[in-house]
Amino acid sequence: MRRATAAFVHRATVHRATAVVNAVATTVATAVTTAVTRMTRAWLIGAGPGDVELMTLKATRALAEADVVLVDDLVNPDVLQFARADAHVVYVGKRGGHPSTPQAGIVAQMLEHLHAGRSVARLKGGDPFVFGRGGEEQQALQAAGIDVTVINGITAGIAAPAAIGIPVTHRDHAQGVVFVTGHGAGSGEPDWTALVATRMTLVIYMGMRRLQEIVGALLAAGLDPATPCAAIESATRPAQRHALARLDEFAGTVGKAGLGSPAIVVIGGVASLAVPAASSTSTTGLSTAHSTAKTLSVGIGCRSHTSAAQIEAAVRVALGTHGFDDIATIASIDHKADEAGLLEFCSRHALRLRLFSRAEIDTVTAQVATEPAPGATSAVRAHLGVDGVCEPCALLGAAPEYEAGDRTGTARLIVRKTVHGGVTVAIATNSAHSGSNIASNNSNIDRQDLS
Repeated sequence: MRRATAAFVHRATVHRATAVVNAVATTVATAVTTAVTRMTRAWLIGAGPGDVELMTLKATRALAEADVVLVDDLVNPDVLQFARADAHVVYVGKRGGHPSTPQAGIVAQMLEHLHAGRSVARLKGGDPFVFGRGGEEQQALQAAGIDVTVINGITAGIAAPAAIGIPVTHRDHAQGVVFVTGHGAGSGEPDWTALVATRMTLVIYMGMRRLQEIVGALLAAGLDPATPCAAIESATRPAQRHALARLDEFAGTVGKAGLGSPAIVVIGGVASLAVPAASSTSTTGLSTAHSTAKTLSVGIGCRSHTSAAQIEAAVRVALGTHGFDDIATIASIDHKADEAGLLEFCSRHALRLRLFSRAEIDTVTAQVATEPAPGATSAVRAHLGVDGVCEPCALLGAAPEYEAGDRTGTARLIVRKTVHGGVTVAIATNSAHSGSNIASNNSNIDRQDLS
């Protein structure tokens, strides 16, 4: 009896000890898992529309912290310069109309790395919450007990139109904008009739593959066939191209231009505000007030590291009623031969760039009637070795035959030096070819010379 009682007590003690050990192990495992979860971080990052400089500072800082970076296909690979040198980069490919990694697989990879104690950055083109499936990924990670930091990016639906001068809202054209995907079909098809009734700007993502169908649906819904439209491919990147046309000719124009994905489609009155460029596809159906003759020479002076956008803004101001289609030549000092912003601006608009030496500029500067302000001239000469850039370069670009000592040349300034955002612009034309369609604009003369 005593032996049986002792055995029973021994077994009960062992059971209790085992239970305690198991409880402690479970507690430790839970604590470790919780600690790992707290140590790791997850980011959903918008890389912006393409131009690296349009990525946010917060996004670059997050990339610099991540152990693992999962990258979408549409992200400019140049943004990875902000990632750690030892970061593990995984390309997961997401592009409408192309094979891509299943969404469930992407989430599984994120969770695997996070549970292993690694910080993960999910890098998406544009904004992660605008047709980027960021909301689904956030839900999946939160369901797994992982907090997510969302870092917004500039969505292509705003950046692409802006890249060619189209505001998505404008008091004279549209009181609002609707972002819609053109990727869906059948039950996922947008209600085009309802969208037309809003009279708002339509910005269509992933619509190139079905553009003909979309145009047909909009016409069937009663949208005016003369409605201005634009398609912008590879917006904000060096390969950017665009096409403009009225709605009933839009699909054909885009097809002839050979535009494809990635691209944004803009439909509405605001598309008529697009800045015409020599690189534009046919603009059949969109009337402009600009002459088709390329008669203008635009002289540009800018500081180092001036962006293409800053140069473009300054040129627009100086052009006034003229358009980019009127420009024959962009002219500047040879010191700017490697100025990235100037080169990008010329490439974006397919404009010829001519560069002139200090000696050439000095020769013409002596013949420009207006004397520059002494203080500003000193600063420019100290930096570049000349008294001014934009006016003499504009004249040189307009009249290649311009020679020293000849003040009777056919080149003449029609817009004296203007300053906008630190960029100086002057415009000249060759009067032998310009005719009477170009009017002088001297209202914005500014005596401040900048490089």
